[in-house]
Amino acid sequence: MRNIKPEYTKEWFRQQVLLCEKSLYRVTVSLLANQTDAEDAMQEALCTAYEKLHTLKEAEKFRPWLLKIATNAAYDILRRRKRTVPLEDTEPVYHDGTAEKLGLWMAVQQLPPDYRSVVVLYYYEDLDLQSISRITGVPEATVKTRLFRARQRLKALLAE
Repeated sequence: MRNIKPEYTKEWFRQQVLLCEKSLYRVTVSLLANQTDAEDAMQEALCTAYEKLHTLKEAEKFRPWLLKIATNAAYDILRRRKRTVPLEDTEPVYHDGTAEKLGLWMAVQQLPPDYRSVVVLYYYEDLDLQSISRITGVPEATVKTRLFRARQRLKALLAE
């Protein structure tokens, strides 16, 4: 491993990963719509992050940095596998006990991956547009447009 900053110890990395674990899972499963693929993407992201830890400039930006790596890992899996999973074959992977929240989550799962990722990052992970832009690698205006279009599709899906 290359010149890891002294504050970036294995224990520090482990603690940061534990704080981000649920976010990582939500982001990867929202893109891949499959628990096994999401876990694979998380594993790849964590290995990559640990290998590239020396490139992290600011410790407080660990979460968005790791989410970007996880998003890229998920997109790599999508490109490699080039397959879709019918919604009825997916398991509900996130709910807080209410049918309404679960219905919304299932509607989010029906969105195209580009829309789904910005919705999850914005509403479920509470990230701002600038952070989402950095994570997804698209301009902030594109993030706004995707959010707007995703909301329109969600309204239509939930009205059915």
